[in-house]
Amino acid sequence: MLIILEASTPPLFFLKGALQSFSGSTGLKINFSKSMMIPVNVCNDRINHLARPFGCQVGSFPFTYLGLPMGLTRPKVDDFLPLISKCERRLNYLSPFLSQAGRLELTNSVLLALPTYTMCSILLPKTVIEQIDKYQKHCLWRGAETNQKKVAKAAWPLVCTSKKNGGLGNSKSADTQ
Repeated sequence: MLIILEASTPPLFFLKGALQSFSGSTGLKINFSKSMMIPVNVCNDRINHLARPFGCQVGSFPFTYLGLPMGLTRPKVDDFLPLISKCERRLNYLSPFLSQAGRLELTNSVLLALPTYTMCSILLPKTVIEQIDKYQKHCLWRGAETNQKKVAKAAWPLVCTSKKNGGLGNSKSADTQ
């Protein structure tokens, strides 16, 4: 849960009381040590004083929230490297065990779902989309042989065409933006 409050004592104590009331009524325990207080234009002494009653950590920008990069400025390409590497890991981990049809399903589901989650909240840079498309192409045509040069069996625009129009039905990630 992401909560934005004024950096003063009364709102924080009201929040702590509301969270403890929630805990008492639901039986769920609030673990404040897993929480983080991130200051915006608040001095270090003040934020440490406010975080002490909660027993939470003091963080800083940029940070990740539910896997999304959060910061005060627009995310850079480097902020999306975890997403790109996650797509690459899935390719290297799963594709050696799959047939051509299985790799097509992998590109349509897993390798497209990962960036789609991010694209629901943040506009991805074009270079990130191109890199993910590159991994999709490699997964589909090369499989486990990522270092080997293989000729594609069909042009990528045809692969991204719907099945009823004669393509393979792969939803290109750039088109979902």
